[in-house]
Amino acid sequence: MKPDKNKFKDEGGRPLTQSLFLEIGYTDRAFYTLNDEDKVYKGHTYPSLKKLFLEHEDPHEYDFATTYLLGWSHWQRLCNNKQLRKHIDEWRIELDLKIRSQALRDIIDMSADDKGFQAAKYLADKGWSKKSAGRPKKDTSEHDAKVQEMLEDDFSADIIRLSK
Repeated sequence: MKPDKNKFKDEGGRPLTQSLFLEIGYTDRAFYTLNDEDKVYKGHTYPSLKKLFLEHEDPHEYDFATTYLLGWSHWQRLCNNKQLRKHIDEWRIELDLKIRSQALRDIIDMSADDKGFQAAKYLADKGWSKKSAGRPKKDTSEHDAKVQEMLEDDFSADIIRLSK
């Protein structure tokens, strides 16, 4: 689904932020919903931006921003909006968990043979995320702890099964 990006600006030519969404839009210009799934409202289907974000599987978010929004600067405006930020942060955690979960499943599947093991390990370890030296930021450590806890819950049965 490629949106009509010409409608993503207001009368002054500024990119829309809150009004892009059905739940918090101030006008009838809504294009997306914040729900987990697409929503039908008054006969019109609003695609879920969360669902599109998760399906796109873009940890750097650039390709997602250029596909479903006006571009990177538009995505940054959404990320800096206080009301939308909490939703986007949750999407990021879920995407991180989704990518790492799939990578761990791939590692388990590949444990019998070495095909693609290093690539799956790279994904599971978040190899694209370059950590700077020094103490991690508070937000980063809390995020990592939440993701690690979710992964441990999801894969504890697999680990027990594999260790037998």
